[in-house]
Amino acid sequence: MALFGLFGGNKRKEDEEAANLELKLEASKKLVEQQRKEHENLPWPHPVPLSHIKVSGGEPETMEDPVSSDRKDEIGPLVFEEKISPEVLKEMTLQELLFVLTTQEVFNAKAKLANFSDNHRIIYNELLNRIRDAKTYYAIYDARTNYPFIEGGFAYIYLDEELANKAVEAYNRQYRKLVVKNCPARPDGASDTDRGFFDYLYYLGIERIIIDNGQYRARFLRSEIVAAPWQDNEKRPPINPSLRLAMLDFLSEVRWPVKYEKRPAIVHAKEMRMISLVLNGMYIVPLTHEGPVEMSEDGKVRFNKDTRLRFPILKTKDDKVYLPVFTDGIEFGKKFGREGFEGAVFAFRDILRFVEDKDGITINPMGENIMLPKEKMLELQAAAESAMSANANQGSVAGNVSDQDMIKRASAEEVADTIAKVVQKNAQLAKDVKESTSDEDYKEDVSEADVNTI
Repeated sequence: MALFGLFGGNKRKEDEEAANLELKLEASKKLVEQQRKEHENLPWPHPVPLSHIKVSGGEPETMEDPVSSDRKDEIGPLVFEEKISPEVLKEMTLQELLFVLTTQEVFNAKAKLANFSDNHRIIYNELLNRIRDAKTYYAIYDARTNYPFIEGGFAYIYLDEELANKAVEAYNRQYRKLVVKNCPARPDGASDTDRGFFDYLYYLGIERIIIDNGQYRARFLRSEIVAAPWQDNEKRPPINPSLRLAMLDFLSEVRWPVKYEKRPAIVHAKEMRMISLVLNGMYIVPLTHEGPVEMSEDGKVRFNKDTRLRFPILKTKDDKVYLPVFTDGIEFGKKFGREGFEGAVFAFRDILRFVEDKDGITINPMGENIMLPKEKMLELQAAAESAMSANANQGSVAGNVSDQDMIKRASAEEVADTIAKVVQKNAQLAKDVKESTSDEDYKEDVSEADVNTI
């Protein structure tokens, strides 16, 4: 009797489970039908234009749709499912996957989809896995800067070389000068601990990326692929990623040979953003020395009156002399890191005392090559100090005001007065170290084509 009860209990349990499963399947079916009905008048999405830019006499350029109507009817309804199967997504091409992701986002914006967040994460995770697993990325580079092309704060990558080339052809009809660069995820022979492509983007300040711009596309963050190379802010050397992004954004704009109504204002805004970051930067300055020098782990230097410092100089074709400074170790290593120079770390205001007998500084001369004349450096430092003083006198918190705003707020009279004080102060500092510093005999001409004077 007990044995019969045991088997009878198991049978009831199996029947209950089967009934519950049937109810779930029926509820899931009703949910799919309900969501289909709520979105029945919406057409399937199509690729958005490559760029919002219109060439004179034309419209923004759109590429051919890579997903057929029949295929859309087959995979599009997945967005109505209660839970999308990751295995189904693995069988799709990248463009099909991006189509489903786009469809889900568009349809949810029109009428809320059930379990949108969970399903979106499933699709998005499959996309990130494909990007992480790729051996090669086809990145869009600006031939006028020799760095990744920046538009609206985004860089562009592709996993398909043919699609990348089509995008470049379309952009170049907008008078751009772009190229496709084959970028290995990691260089040949590199270990898992070596820096890869997305690590390099970190140093350039590129955190926002679009994949497959021109067809079905998606935005993602660089940090979703790899973490930042540096986690300990106290011990890391200078990197200045925000400044590098601002420099690339500015250079890409000023070297684009076009005219449009708001361009002067846009160029000015990008320049001001770059300048405000220049003021806050910490830089690697190449030097050699004789005598005692204390250098900390992060490259900061302390020296005394017995120390003799020598700096390299770069000379332009018009015989102007500039002190090279670098935003990070990558740029420093392109030349001076291999020339027997040490890299010492200085703030912008400290570098002013080393340019008393020079025409200014050049930031990353083997890269962006942004030249700041000495007069401009004094003006910027004076404007910042004047504005900070004015804020302090008004009782406001200077930390809540951006450097860009401070530069704008400083009056001409205040700047002129502060410049005089800055010049006097730096002259005294320079005098204190004048006899213990000199320019290294190392000189190199700077190509005029690469000069970008602010």
